[in-house]
Amino acid sequence: MSFEWKRMAAHLKQGMAKGLRPVLACLFLALAAGGAFGASRPTDTAAHPYAPPSHVKLIPQPEGSVLVEASGYRALIGQDGNLHSLRVGETEMLDDRVAISLGSFFYADGPRELGQLAQQGSAFMDATDGTYSVQYRFLPDEIRISLENKSSRPVPYFMVLTPKVTIATHPPTGEAAAAPANEPWGEVRFATQSGAYLELSGGTRIWGPWLGRQVWEVSRIPPQGRREVRLRAGLGEPPKATLEQLVGMRAAVPDDNALVPPDEPIQLQIAIDNRSERTLDGLLSLELSASRSELVVYSSSAVALPAKQVTETGLRWEVSAPDFYQARVTVLAEGKEVATARAMAGYRVKDIEPSATRPPDFEQFWNRLLAEVGDGPPDFRMVLDESRSRRGVSVWVVQYAGIAHKTIHGWYLVPRRPGPAPAILYLSGYGARPIHPPLALARRGYAILAIDVRGNPVDRARPRPFEDYCTQGIESPDTYVYREIVAHALRAIRFLRAREEADPEQIAVLGVSEGGGLALLLSALHPDIRAVAADAPMLCDFPLSVRSAAWPYTEIARYIRRHPGAASRVARTLSYFDAVNFAPNIKCPVLLRVGLLDPVSLPAAVYGLANVLPGPAEVIPFPEAGHDVGGEELWNHKFEWLAKILGPEPLS
Repeated sequence: MSFEWKRMAAHLKQGMAKGLRPVLACLFLALAAGGAFGASRPTDTAAHPYAPPSHVKLIPQPEGSVLVEASGYRALIGQDGNLHSLRVGETEMLDDRVAISLGSFFYADGPRELGQLAQQGSAFMDATDGTYSVQYRFLPDEIRISLENKSSRPVPYFMVLTPKVTIATHPPTGEAAAAPANEPWGEVRFATQSGAYLELSGGTRIWGPWLGRQVWEVSRIPPQGRREVRLRAGLGEPPKATLEQLVGMRAAVPDDNALVPPDEPIQLQIAIDNRSERTLDGLLSLELSASRSELVVYSSSAVALPAKQVTETGLRWEVSAPDFYQARVTVLAEGKEVATARAMAGYRVKDIEPSATRPPDFEQFWNRLLAEVGDGPPDFRMVLDESRSRRGVSVWVVQYAGIAHKTIHGWYLVPRRPGPAPAILYLSGYGARPIHPPLALARRGYAILAIDVRGNPVDRARPRPFEDYCTQGIESPDTYVYREIVAHALRAIRFLRAREEADPEQIAVLGVSEGGGLALLLSALHPDIRAVAADAPMLCDFPLSVRSAAWPYTEIARYIRRHPGAASRVARTLSYFDAVNFAPNIKCPVLLRVGLLDPVSLPAAVYGLANVLPGPAEVIPFPEAGHDVGGEELWNHKFEWLAKILGPEPLS
């Protein structure tokens, strides 16, 4: 469950105490595709290039709401500016009558009512409260919604579906799940047994049940940012769900953040939702495995699953070793596996010890690289990107000289205000995925250099859509690819320290995944770095990660299997680049975020690193998150943490 929805729970009793909202008058049909903010839209839609067909009608209601009648749906925009109802045929697709739901709404310290409602022409509407804004464009079988956040913190947007939605499908892959489902699907089709469906795009994920409902989420609309979502409605054949789609299961560790106190057992709460029409006699099986040892525990028991009911049960185990323990729970019924769930529990996490060891010439190796990088700024060139420079921030495309005749590309963002600004180096993740200029950070008052550590251009299409490099030169620390990558990042620090717009004494390093691991390495090699924030950091505890973690560590494990004679050389090389071995030299404050279900940056590896950091360190666990580290939901906490250390005022 997202951070904001946890906060919503605080309002739940209040909302229920007030009673359910009266049933809104109108239900309706379909949604889908795009709309954008920008220049003011002409109110004369006859002159608009996207003038709507005549069979889309907006009908003001006496109480201030607006009924929308289209060939494919009927919708109701409430007097609070939110989309309260969407009826496809005879089926209502949204639920605004449960607790605090407004159907479709921003959530910032509660659901937001957008009381300034205006009709713009025959098929456009605007709604705002001055901070959060929605623009609707109504088409015959879809609604396009543009969302804008003018606040200084990120905000989510939610859509609550009715219990009549029984199946969720991911159109790009064809995957399906019984609703309510928890999946990282921003593009999804929700279907009902009547054949009515709603296709949504532009979101982040789906999750539930929340009071029995399915929720569709746009996780983070950044400060001064915009998002576009599309809703398309239609009628089709009723979905024929499989048993696997109709049986869902959730497993959770009830302890705070899934971290179990010493001398207490690991407990697992399980909820199995049988949405089928028949009672199932099943077998509930558990596999419990440790991260840092070969411990595996198996157990199974019979379970009866009544039709149309949620069956709750619990399991518990005694463990003794400090570690993270993963539970995989499955339900077998009618001869097949019909549901599965995973959960992770941390036990005595402050006692977890990393397994990496520092080589004897570690300091000498890195001192040689520091000498090669030099103390002065690298040669560089900058070109202003006028199309991205807006809202008080100038955006430049930067190229500078790395080592080994490599050119490194990045974005340089400068807030337009007098005096030098605190600076941030932002490091890209593994592979060749494009990076975007982090405008939200720059608008907080920071000068930002965001680089692609492999030298890929940032302002145009990549020559390759992906890059796999973690085994390049791996049999010697002098030839290993990360030696160059660290050197390129060190020169980025030299660049920032030489810029008059940036305060050389106020520099932090941020990164996600590989970038998070590199940020930790840099903070050890460059004592002037004031703070490090690393999300799901890689490069931590290589012995554990190569043995147990997912790709790209599996590439290293495969290399060793193919070259068994090189195993000792590979292990020696990795020891020079393991963040654990840099930890004694990291004196600045460190903020770490980790998804407990992350198969790449294992929580045992991240906590093992945190436990040997000599300076102040904060670890934020996300029990239900994987390598996405809980999405972008807690950026506001990161902003506050950085501001306490570096201290800029956000742009007005």
